[in-house]
Amino acid sequence: MTRPAMLIVDHDEASRSKLKERIAAVSPPGMEVLAAASAEEGLGVLYALREQSRPIELVIAAQRMPGIPGGRFLEIVNAQFSTVGKILLSDKPSLDEAIYALNIAGLDKYIPTPWDLEDIKFTVTALLRQREMKRLNERLLSDLQVRNQQLTAALGNLEQARNDLEHTYIQTVESLAIALEAKDRYTSGHSQRVSRFARLIAGSLSLPKEEVDIVAQVALLHDIGKIGMLDKILNKPANLTPEERESIKSHPVVGAQILAPVATFTKDVEGIKHHHEMYDGTGYPDRLKGTDIPLSARIVCLADAFDAMTSTRPYRVGLPLEFAMQEMKKMAGRQFCPETVEAFIRILKSKGVVEEEIARPPAADPATSPSVEAAPGDGTDPLPAAATRTGT
Repeated sequence: MTRPAMLIVDHDEASRSKLKERIAAVSPPGMEVLAAASAEEGLGVLYALREQSRPIELVIAAQRMPGIPGGRFLEIVNAQFSTVGKILLSDKPSLDEAIYALNIAGLDKYIPTPWDLEDIKFTVTALLRQREMKRLNERLLSDLQVRNQQLTAALGNLEQARNDLEHTYIQTVESLAIALEAKDRYTSGHSQRVSRFARLIAGSLSLPKEEVDIVAQVALLHDIGKIGMLDKILNKPANLTPEERESIKSHPVVGAQILAPVATFTKDVEGIKHHHEMYDGTGYPDRLKGTDIPLSARIVCLADAFDAMTSTRPYRVGLPLEFAMQEMKKMAGRQFCPETVEAFIRILKSKGVVEEEIARPPAADPATSPSVEAAPGDGTDPLPAAATRTGT
């Protein structure tokens, strides 16, 4: 390590020699104490030390010197070597002189002479200790800043990895939901349509965009709990057995369990779990009633039933739009939330909405088609007024 140095500047040779001897005696091992007879010589020594990349700890200067006085010399030192400790010795101290030197030269100490041995030892030792503590604090602060940057980067990478993993999981779940419908041409696109209808209802209720997006996602994933269920049950065109019906009825809870571990789905879980609750409290799994049912579930329940009514299935042709609207009105307050029914009817009657969002194959005539009540109870359609059905 490069040897550190201190410099004493005093035109009086006897005073300079005595001061150098005393300071050297109290300086730490390895410290070199240098001396100069004038400010000009002192600046030369300091520049030489800087060229050698040697640390300069302390400069002690006498105020009364020919040419450049000590205060002005330390002012120059402060401008050129700002980190160096500075002490001014004055044989005729004054308040004005002290204030000027402290403010302009950035002094660490202003000391009247004579400067006795104990004061020399205490002052030099204290200043060196303060400077070492300052350097230590600066190193610690620098290390802390580096570590904070490293930690921030690490946390950012961790957060990105978590987001990537969660995004992948979301894509996987949504892909599975779509793949689930691909097994049966009659239910293909069901979840996407229910999601569109649910978004329309939520928009008609003037919900904030964030809540509309949540409702749409709940609708898209509302049947995810059917993953793993037997195709012969899901696609059965006839009435389900009691055991098959109970298996189907478990899908809202299973769906909630699948999504619960992912933070992104936190706001979706309750809507998915309760999208088969009835407004009058006769639904499942918890027989919730009225506004105890989450709003997203009430919206999805209606959108799900609407798609079930207007879609063609193996056991019936899709019902006309006007008939579906009448059924929803009839079941408002029983199966459906009246507020959501009113909002959906309003949007369905809006000009252009039917053409853009409710594109359907030719609808059947309710008078010549199997009625809602007469349709087989396959357990996958939440059709209104069908007591034998459990719904999707």
